[in-house]
Amino acid sequence: MQNELAQQLGVSRTPLREALHKLASEGLVTFSPYRGAYVAKPSLSEVEAIYSVRTALESYAGYLAAQHITEEELERLETVLRQMEETLERGELSELMELNSQFNTTIFAASRQPRLCDLTVEYMRLADLYRRIHFGIERLAAEGIAEHRALLAALRERDPEKVERLTRAQIQRSVSALREFFDNGKATR
Repeated sequence: MQNELAQQLGVSRTPLREALHKLASEGLVTFSPYRGAYVAKPSLSEVEAIYSVRTALESYAGYLAAQHITEEELERLETVLRQMEETLERGELSELMELNSQFNTTIFAASRQPRLCDLTVEYMRLADLYRRIHFGIERLAAEGIAEHRALLAALRERDPEKVERLTRAQIQRSVSALREFFDNGKATR
């Protein structure tokens, strides 16, 4: 309960509430009526639910982006991808998630469908807790960058079917990696 927590920490409720909302936006805290805020518990069923929607939205956004993307957007993707590679070399895995979001959001915007872009970004943010797990594993982060490099090549070719296929495959590999994470007993089912 927020009142009790504010009292324990010796802070007022307003900054506590703001901090909890920030943590909720990052997928780390969940709000529940009558229970208050509590630490989010990762679950495989939630991964599968969120990622099935992400697969549909992101692959369609990619399909459309391949048809509408500009040279300027392609260059932006190249710049972000280089930053991702440099960030991985420095071992700053937490920063990769933000760069990955920039890369993906550029693709979503290139779909030229604002509502689709907004919904896709919303579902990507719903998966933040799971994306943090994924980006915390260096091998998976490196594989993700290689997959982004292939995706960028398909976008440069203006091949909607290939972009859609690569996007689906990339998200499915993420789900498989997260499933392995859960199977190893590191989270709840």
